[in-house]
Amino acid sequence: MPYGEYAQCPCCGKTAYGKDDIEQEFGYRNMGDGRYIPQSYCRECRSAHCEAGKPCKVK
Repeated sequence: MPYGEYAQCPCCGKTAYGKDDIEQEFGYRNMGDGRYIPQSYCRECRSAHCEAGKPCKVK
């Protein structure tokens, strides 16, 4: 799906649909070239400092 319509956290599996839900659960990243894309990890996993390849600290 195109950016802005769907986001899924690779750590905990949380899914968000639509811009408002993505903003609330994930937030957006400014790419510096006019694009804003959803953060890869949800806000909870980023706050817990989850890392790729390691067990999720949020689950």
